[in-house]
Amino acid sequence: MKNTLLHEYGTQHERRIVMIHGTGMSWDMFLFCANTLAEKYHVILVSVPGHDPETSEEFTSVEQVAKDIEEALMQKGYENIDLLYGLSMGGGIALRILADQCITFKNAIIDAGITPYELPWLLTRIILVKDFLMTEWGKHSKKALSFAFPAKDYTQEALDRMFHVLRHMSAKTIWRVYDSTDNYSMPEVFPRMDTVIEYWYGEKEEKDRRLDIRYMKTHVPQVHFRKLPGMKHGQYVVIQTDRFVSDIRERLGEKDGSI
Repeated sequence: MKNTLLHEYGTQHERRIVMIHGTGMSWDMFLFCANTLAEKYHVILVSVPGHDPETSEEFTSVEQVAKDIEEALMQKGYENIDLLYGLSMGGGIALRILADQCITFKNAIIDAGITPYELPWLLTRIILVKDFLMTEWGKHSKKALSFAFPAKDYTQEALDRMFHVLRHMSAKTIWRVYDSTDNYSMPEVFPRMDTVIEYWYGEKEEKDRRLDIRYMKTHVPQVHFRKLPGMKHGQYVVIQTDRFVSDIRERLGEKDGSI
């Protein structure tokens, strides 16, 4: 485990927030959120292996990355966290971390998190190949990437950054990301805990998240759902950053969530 896993801001504060990005992103795409929240909180941005253009690490698996994050946090004495946030792939990693129960979290937000597919094996292989080929296409063509993430919805700056990250990601990492994110192991019965768990999803991605929503309803009975009006996948944290930060502050007990 390398020391590039965690990037910390506002370390003088006692209350901690951990944020885990999604596929095709890098930790620094959360920097604006981190810099704002770091005025009052200790913000820890996770750099998922295989996604940082400044390193040569490869993605391993959801289970291994979750374990590495847990170990890195515990080595620093961060065993009590006020809020865990994970987006998409990062939401799957966050869910696995919660299930491991190595660290205490007061709040957790699984934002459009990918849950294990409960589908026939052959169908999961077909989905894996499709997602891999689509991502490889987007990796080599910004025009192709813009079909899935139009600049009008995500800004040209965000699209350019995603393209830069994807260009860095190896075929091995991309394959492992989809294979593991769609099929990672979870306990048969999700443990009961005091953590307030929310599952967020954009109104415009509700159909795409139907299996994830069903999984959360079935396996995590304590979960609360929140539909983000007018939002597509990942838009809230990347584009509606001020509103996102205000929401996080409200969930941490600030009365008006003002920024």
